[in-house]
Amino acid sequence: MRGGNKVVVEPHRHEGVFIAKGKQEALCTKNMVPGEAVYNEKRISVQNEDGSTVEYRVWNPFCSKLAAVTLGGADDILIKPGARELYLGATSGTLVSHVSDIVGSGSRTVSRSYQ
Repeated sequence: MRGGNKVVVEPHRHEGVFIAKGKQEALCTKNMVPGEAVYNEKRISVQNEDGSTVEYRVWNPFCSKLAAVTLGGADDILIKPGARELYLGATSGTLVSHVSDIVGSGSRTVSRSYQ
């Protein structure tokens, strides 16, 4: 999926989560570090009407249970902008990176990996 004029990004009903609509639809989070991928995920850059660019990272529901539950219609994912999150078992950091995108820069996400 590529960004630009052919892709429209709309807010999902859960704050901090987005749906990119183009040839395909994709669940996304707004990238807190534009230009950087965490785990080689697809990124979509969209230019706003004011000329600013926003980058989104595709959140694959086949690789993330939380993304699957979000697409599946969960009433509340309990993660929203401004929340403080503790994530245990963050082995590769893929899910926790999207959680960090959702809560935003004004909050804190702490993760711990056990081996």
